[in-house]
Order: sequence, then structure tokens, then C-alpha cells
Amino acid sequence: MFAENSMLHFKTPNHFKAFYRSLSLPGQWKITTEDMNYRGHRIYKEKYVLRLKHLFNKKKLFRRSVSIAEVVSFLDSYYIIEKVTNHLEKMLLPADFLDLSMCAEYKIRYSKNRRIDYVYLFGNSILIVEFRLSNSFPNVSNVWQRKETELLIYKELLRNYIPEEKRIIIYAFIAMPEYDGDTPLYKQIKYNNENARFFAEYINEFLITPEKW
Repeated sequence: MFAENSMLHFKTPNHFKAFYRSLSLPGQWKITTEDMNYRGHRIYKEKYVLRLKHLFNKKKLFRRSVSIAEVVSFLDSYYIIEKVTNHLEKMLLPADFLDLSMCAEYKIRYSKNRRIDYVYLFGNSILIVEFRLSNSFPNVSNVWQRKETELLIYKELLRNYIPEEKRIIIYAFIAMPEYDGDTPLYKQIKYNNENARFFAEYINEFLITPEKW
């Protein structure tokens, strides 16, 4: 159900890691304070950008082509999700790690092309995730509330066709730029690293563990 309506589907977290490596990014990806379109303009001809555009368009799930700002957002989230995946690999039992699947850019049925950034699947449980970049620390803005409200709407839309026995949980991941140009922003880097670990713990606590009760 989820795989066919998603831009990307990964049977295991290892498949995501392999995909991310296969993009062959030139060095470590940097989340910067610059405008998304400006960041995209600097890389729009790169092979990894063209590949992501192709992957998005070939599914023919969406009415319009993906924008360069959206591609930059994809890459920002992949960078963070790889950190989360590395934490999960250390936290989870090997069998549980390999039973965890995920989708990226899932189109909700009959929703006028609304998309969920990530869907994690484990047993009878579904975790829907929205990713957002914030230039200010999220605890002093209302970005958490906006994203969580959006996720609650998505959850209700999924309930139109997801069986009742399936449990749906939500998570809003708010990341921050880690560089101002080439200058590292150490507080934001620390925040992202801690948030990535926290999200991995959340997945373990609320997606994986309840399936074993």
C-alpha cells in the first residue's frame, strides 16, 4: 500500500543507507542558513539532483514536477535520517532493525496531492514523520505546533483507508542549519545530533517496543 504511492521505498534501513551512499555527494552534505532556492541554484546540474528529480517524476504520483528547493529539502532530510538510522542500528536488535521499513514522500490517497515526508512501518504500527528546517530554535517558535497539527490532519486522512487494527503515531522532526556559509554553527550541530538520537529513541520506544507487548 505505501510503497506504490511513495517516491522511494526501503525494505530495511540498510537499503536507505545504500541509497544515500549511491547519490555520491561531494563530501558531507551541509545544511546552511542560505535560502533554499539559492542553495539549489548552486547544485541544480549535479547528477544526484537530476537523479532525485527523475525518481520523483517517474512515479507520476504528483501533478507537478519537483522544485529545486524541494530537492534541497530532500537532501537535508536524508542527511539527518542517516544519523537517525545509525543510532537505530546500535539501539535495536538486528532482527528488529531489518524488519523496519520506510517510505519517503508518500502521497495520501484522495488528498489533493498531500505528501508525508517519511513513513516508518513495523508490524501493525505506522509512524508518520514530517521534516522541517527552522532558522530559530524550535522551542521559541510555533513550528512544532504547526507541524504536529499538520500530522494530525494527515493521520485522519489515512484513517479513511488504513484498517483500524493498524496503529498510527506521529513525529515532527525540526532541524536547524549547521553552517552559515562555511562557518560551523556548533550549537545547531549539537541540537541536530541530539535530536537525531532522540528520534531514534522515540522510534524504539513507541514504534518497535509496543509490537512486542
